[in-house]
Amino acid sequence: MTSRRARDGSDAMVLLEDTRNQPGKHKNIEQYCRQNEIEIVRTKLLVGDYMLTGPGSGGISVDTKQGVPELASNVFQEHERFRAECEMAQKCGIRLVILTEEVLPGGLLENWRSPRGNDGLPRHKFDPAKLKKAMLTMQDKYQVRFRFCDGRSTGRVLIEFLKGERE
Repeated sequence: MTSRRARDGSDAMVLLEDTRNQPGKHKNIEQYCRQNEIEIVRTKLLVGDYMLTGPGSGGISVDTKQGVPELASNVFQEHERFRAECEMAQKCGIRLVILTEEVLPGGLLENWRSPRGNDGLPRHKFDPAKLKKAMLTMQDKYQVRFRFCDGRSTGRVLIEFLKGERE
């Protein structure tokens, strides 16, 4: 693939998106990339949903989650697959960031409460404190980072992580 040039004459940034990621799932990321002249190329990635190409890409991959329930599902119900992905990233020297598109109440996972259904019961049945404990264990064991952001800023935050501008 030849590199594209941005309007200012510099090499344009290319964002790789995993082909297993549902097309159109992250319109907010696509819009950010369009506005910032970032080309998106769909390809199969070893781990995560997004990586950058070229010099300075830093071996970072970001796996996006639409909210705490999807994160909990990955950590609890799909634990073996999720753990294997974290192990693969570690083995290959890829820094994996799990970016969840949800602002936590008071910035704390343990303050998160499941939305209620029409019947008044919580839609999701997991303990946020247990999820936090599992995340800390995976973070320590596999050096995976768990981060949260407002869905309106996902594109910007994603690129900042991939460029190594955010921890």
